[in-house]
Amino acid sequence: MKTLSQAAARVLDALTSGLAIGGARKIDNGGTYMAVHVDRLSEATFSVAHYFTQNGDLVCDPDGVFLKTDVGWLPVTLQLSTGHFTVALELDGNDKPTGWRPRQYKELAGFAAMWLRNIDQQQGGIGRIRHPTIG
Repeated sequence: MKTLSQAAARVLDALTSGLAIGGARKIDNGGTYMAVHVDRLSEATFSVAHYFTQNGDLVCDPDGVFLKTDVGWLPVTLQLSTGHFTVALELDGNDKPTGWRPRQYKELAGFAAMWLRNIDQQQGGIGRIRHPTIG
């Protein structure tokens, strides 16, 4: 199983840097683009999402979960506001992969590369991303 590209990994590293388990941050350097929300779910899993409001409710679109390993970043799941939910990796309670779905993994890896490149550009470049904590 191939890890995400070095470019995608640099963006994820910047987004998640210094975030404690249970911690969250909102990054909004672009002004005209949607903010990106990052949550540390466990020792090695992180959620990256955009949110919009619909009928007074916050709706994620998309919400991706990523696993940080010793060898790189792996996409785990992707949820869209359309109800589309894709599982690429199954994890045990200790963030260890217990199964993977090659077709879904390839789909998520491709989407993640494009999405993280867009986040990097929309938020002013990886070197200038600020990390205000929310919540």
